[in-house]
Amino acid sequence: MSRLIVVSEPLPEEKIVRLKEYAAELGFDTIYETDRNKAESLIGRAEIFFGIINPKTDIPENLKWLCLPLAGVNDYTSKREFADGRCMLSCSSGAYGVTIAEHLVMLTLMLLRRMPEYAEDLKNGVWRNDRPLRSVYDSRITLLGTGDIGRNYALRVSAFGPKSVTGLSKSGKSDCPAFTSVHPVSELDRILPETDILVMSLPETPETIHILNREMLALLPENAVVINVGRGSAVDEPSLAEALKSGVIAGAALDVLEKEPLTDDSPLKGAPNLIITPHMAGQRTLKRTVDVMVEMFMNDLGHYAREEALENRVNIKRGY
Repeated sequence: MSRLIVVSEPLPEEKIVRLKEYAAELGFDTIYETDRNKAESLIGRAEIFFGIINPKTDIPENLKWLCLPLAGVNDYTSKREFADGRCMLSCSSGAYGVTIAEHLVMLTLMLLRRMPEYAEDLKNGVWRNDRPLRSVYDSRITLLGTGDIGRNYALRVSAFGPKSVTGLSKSGKSDCPAFTSVHPVSELDRILPETDILVMSLPETPETIHILNREMLALLPENAVVINVGRGSAVDEPSLAEALKSGVIAGAALDVLEKEPLTDDSPLKGAPNLIITPHMAGQRTLKRTVDVMVEMFMNDLGHYAREEALENRVNIKRGY
């Protein structure tokens, strides 16, 4: 019986051809099926599945490796098959840094140059151009999360001449030269009062849920802005809305929400100086993202065929 790979992620033709050829060299047949329902119907025959499946889908005995074309995997980590090691779970964290970093640069500039307010002016027929603007130059930037996204943003934003680029990570370490300094997340309450721009790119773990709550928001200077592109659960949304409405902070931008899409009864509705984008900072719309994602899968496919450890395997206990 042939060893079967099912690929459901929509990919350019040249990538599919290359992937199939490489898989064949390693002794695998490949079925490419982008219809989600049809692809999932093949999971009972597959040894490897590269694509998105419903998190509630049962993992059959034959499936040995699920590779998600996603960076966030919190919807999958509680499944017993991954926890006991019967089926390996890997993700594509590392493919999205460039596209999300560019989105972050855009949001940073929009907030500092007060685009939400100017957009509201124009919507209401008001023509004014005298609002005091702020600059990334000489600003104190704090990155809550120093992984692929944090590193890519730090490298890019450093070109604007900020006063400091401080990283906060679980380990308190990073080899990225763009960081002025890196500290453990446990020092968040000490770092926040010295932050003008707070950028969050955390995975979802029990420790990160509502890490930015009312108490933490109160530690930020009044001119601070907050940007979150990690997981919506990291921000206490009612507290953020209250902080914006009361002027505790100057502005915020969210590409991720606790509940998506934004609901009519969300506390964020009507909050001033708030930019919301529909979870589109990443996705697979940038060619480079897809290129890197496929290379990551093919690299790990080689490891799998040689019975070596996968480089992008998810640590289930850690949650990413």
